Amino acid sequence: MEIHFTEQAINKLLNQLKSRSYYLCLIYEVGGCGSPLDGVIRLQLIMTIPSNYVKISTNWIPVYTESSTLMFLEDILTIDFQSSGYLVKSNNQIYGSGYSLSIDK
Repeated sequence: MEIHFTEQAINKLLNQLKSRSYYLCLIYEVGGCGSPLDGVIRLQLIMTIPSNYVKISTNWIPVYTESSTLMFLEDILTIDFQSSGYLVKSNNQIYGSGYSLSIDK
């Protein structure tokens, strides 16, 4: 898997990463009906990486996620930032837009 950050996303994340050492993670949450196929991807900053997370290569900083999340994502993703928030997409679909970045303290 590979992730590409746009310049807009990098600039926004740089502001949010200034104060502390965080790791950026893609979190997959099961949706309201309880089906794993009804999940939502969100971005989160965490201070320690759980042992069941894998590292994903990017054009900037590494991104981490649970290994089980990989089955729900395409091989190449883009993380962008627009006025409404972060956007996670592939060439074939949008996984979500208008995301804010949550911080796990």
